[in-house]
Amino acid sequence: MSDRLSSKRHAFFEPNLEISPQDIEYFSSLPFASPYLNSPLYEPVPFFTRYETKDTSNKFFSKVINTADTVPYLLALNRIPDLKSNQIPDQRDDAKPDFVVFISLGPDLCGFQDTVHGGVLAALLDEALGLCAEATEIVSKGDTRLYTAGLEISYRSPVHAPSVAMIKTWVTKRQGRKWFLEAQVLDQDGVVKVEAKTLYISSRPAAAL
Repeated sequence: MSDRLSSKRHAFFEPNLEISPQDIEYFSSLPFASPYLNSPLYEPVPFFTRYETKDTSNKFFSKVINTADTVPYLLALNRIPDLKSNQIPDQRDDAKPDFVVFISLGPDLCGFQDTVHGGVLAALLDEALGLCAEATEIVSKGDTRLYTAGLEISYRSPVHAPSVAMIKTWVTKRQGRKWFLEAQVLDQDGVVKVEAKTLYISSRPAAAL
């Protein structure tokens, strides 16, 4: 693992969670992942719901789909906070997603023959979008919490398994307490397979409760 890949950790992400060297090594060998892994704009961060907890939280990601035949490898990258503005842009930059997830999709995720179940894809998108939203500086440096209010998914073509895919996410707009985000699932050839839009509502300031 290079020095750059062991760079500083974003404030939102638990500093004591170790990012698997096996995950970094696996995706570093794939041409569609290397531009992000080698970019100074991005750093690996823990996909923290994939880590085991002492209670029943996050069991779906940390246990059920954390096996050799479901999701054997997963790596999340966040745009480094001090290299992006605190202001949400007027339109998303497709070349610079705010949060990227590389994921290996195993055969036990299939619904239809050799095809990842749509519900699994929805769960993966929901989780990636949530981490993208929570990782924004505006949220992670304050006391604001975000809650999912809606999730709209468009399935463009089947996502095959086994395969490797990439999830790109963006915070696209903010209106008061409303946060709007978008995401895409792409295959290794850069073909968009699934798209999603979501609305998050931020909590009211503590003084107003």
